[in-house]
Amino acid sequence: MASTKGNAGRGKVGAHVTVAGGLINGVKRAQEIQAECIQIFVGAPQRWAQAKFTDEEVEEFKQAVGQHDLNPVLVHGPYLVNLASERADVRAISRRALVSQLTWAEKLGAVGVIIHVGSGGEDAFELAEAGLNEVLSKYEGPARLLLENDAGAGRRIGKQFSEIGRLIKAAGHDERLAVCFDTCHALVSGYEVRTEDGLRAAMMEFDAEVGLDRLLVIHANDSKGAIGSNKDRHENIGQGEIGEAGFKNILANPAIRGLPLLLETPGYDKEGPDLRNIQDLIRIAGDA
Repeated sequence: MASTKGNAGRGKVGAHVTVAGGLINGVKRAQEIQAECIQIFVGAPQRWAQAKFTDEEVEEFKQAVGQHDLNPVLVHGPYLVNLASERADVRAISRRALVSQLTWAEKLGAVGVIIHVGSGGEDAFELAEAGLNEVLSKYEGPARLLLENDAGAGRRIGKQFSEIGRLIKAAGHDERLAVCFDTCHALVSGYEVRTEDGLRAAMMEFDAEVGLDRLLVIHANDSKGAIGSNKDRHENIGQGEIGEAGFKNILANPAIRGLPLLLETPGYDKEGPDLRNIQDLIRIAGDA
C-alpha cells in the first residue's frame, strides 16, 4: 500500500467522506477537514443500487487524489451486505454487490472494499465462507476485500479474531483478503485496547489467528459503549470509553503505528468526521 505514512512516521490520518453529488466532492471534503487519506461509499450504503460514475468522473477523482496525496483510498461496502443471511436472496445480492464494489474499487485506484460479513443462524459461518469464496472467484482483480472486526451484537460474525481467521482459512488464505481493525468494535467486543498489556495480548491473538501482515487499515473511533457491551456506537476522539490515553496507547503499538487511520466519528456538528477530530488524532499520534 503506497503513501500511508504521515509526518513523524505516524500513519496518515484520514476519514470517511461523502461523495454525494459526485466523486470529486469527496476530495473537496477531505481538503476541508485536512484529511490525509479517505474512505468513501460507491453507491448509497442503505440501498442495493449500483454505482454509476462516468469515465470522466473517475479520472477526475483519481487525478485529484494524486494531486492532494490522499492515498490510500478505501471503499466501504453497503451496510445491507450479509453473506451469512438465512435468506438466499439476500446472500445472492450481497455477493453480486461485492463483486461490483471490488470492480469499482479497482477502477478508482482504491486499495479495496471494507465489509462487515453479516449475521445469520446456525449455519452462518458455512454460508459466509461460501459467499466469500464465490466473490473471490468471480472478481479476478487485485483489489483487496477487508474484513472488519465486528462489535458482536447478536449473531454477527467477526467479534473475535478467530472468526476472521476461520473465514480467511476457508478461502484458502487468498492474498486479497485483509483486515480493517476498528478500535470501537474491538473494545465493545471485549478486547482491552486501552492498556499496554491488553493491547499487546490482543495483537498477539490477532497475529496468531489472522496474521499481522493482513492488517492494512485502522478505523479510529472512540466508543460510547463500555468494554464488552457489544454496542456499536462511535464517539468523537477522546470523548468516549477509549479516551485520549487509550488512543495514545493504541497508536504507540508497533503493530498499529504507521498504518493509515480512518475516522468514522459523529463529528462535533453531527455531520461526520471533522477537522477537530482529525487534529485531535494527529496530536495524540504525535505524543504516542
